[in-house]
Parts: sequence; structure tokens; C-alpha cells
Amino acid sequence: MVGSILTILSAAINLYSLLCVASIILTWFPGAKYTRVGRFLSALTDPYLNLFSRGGRLIFGNLDMSPIIAIAVLSLSTSVLNRITATGRIYIGGIIASIFSMAWSVCSSIIGLFALFMLIRWVVLLIHHGETSYDSGWYRLDAVLEKPVYKISRTFAKKPISYQTALLISWITLVLVNILGAIVFGIIGNLFLQLPF
Repeated sequence: MVGSILTILSAAINLYSLLCVASIILTWFPGAKYTRVGRFLSALTDPYLNLFSRGGRLIFGNLDMSPIIAIAVLSLSTSVLNRITATGRIYIGGIIASIFSMAWSVCSSIIGLFALFMLIRWVVLLIHHGETSYDSGWYRLDAVLEKPVYKISRTFAKKPISYQTALLISWITLVLVNILGAIVFGIIGNLFLQLPF
């Protein structure tokens, strides 16, 4: 009985997650939020999504990370409910392992996104021989990437380096951090799963 209720609740959270993703995607298209479907989705999802976007704490440059965190919380809830359904019990080790797994998943996604942008930007600079016009979209991407790129690259290069070299160093660093983080968080998650309570 309880397992069935948890399964239904988990399915409802998954459906709500999909509605949130659809609502987020609609914001990418001008005017789409004002269509009948857009208004319906906004009425359902905006109260939840706005909980994470208040105060602008999750905005980095031009990137708003609040939707990623909002979806991650829903995913974490589903994961915890599924773990309780599978094991038939509520145990702290499983919940903590789920939280660690989800936290790493969000961090890994953000790191991966930045690494992808850095790699694309590096390739474009390589093709264009380091030239960028100020009215291009690349210039806006540079405004987001430049500060973290130079911060990361200064850890390894003490002399002044070009933006293109800093991008490459930062990209390699983020790829390594993603690999090592997956290993470390996997080990920690498994340790929590082995807790008897």
C-alpha cells in the first residue's frame, strides 16, 4: 500500500519535472510564454521555479542556474522516494547518498556546461586566429567565461597568458575535476549506502 503511494508520488514528481523543463524551454523563445500553452505551464510551474530564482543568488554572468537547481531538487525527491520504495525502509544513509549523488550531478552538469562552452570558444578562436568582433555573440560568451577562465588558469600559469591558452588550460582542468569528482563522490556515496541506519 505505502509502496504504491510512493510510486504514484514519484511518477507525479517526474511529470511535474517534465512540465518545469517544458516551461523553461518556452522562455528561450520570445512570446512563447504568452501563448495558451505557455500561460498554462507558467501557472503550474512558476510558483515552484520562482522559489529558486528569488534574489538572483544563482545567476552567474548572463547564466541563470536556478532552473537547474529547481529540477535537481525534484529529481532528488524522486530518487529518495524510489530508494525508499526499493528497500522498503527509510534510512539516513540512503537519503544522504541520494543527496550526495544529486549534488554531484548538478555540479558535474554545471562544470560540463562551462567546459563545453570553453572548448567551443577555444575552437572558434583557433579557427578565427584569435579575432572576435565586439558585436558578436562570442563577445557576450567571453563576458561570462573570461573571469572564471583566468582565475582557473592562474593556478597553473604564473606568467600572463593569452585568453585562448587560458581557455585550453581551464577546459583541461574542468574535465579532470569532473572525472576526479565522479570518482570521489561515487566512493563517498557508496560509504553512505553501507551505513546500517
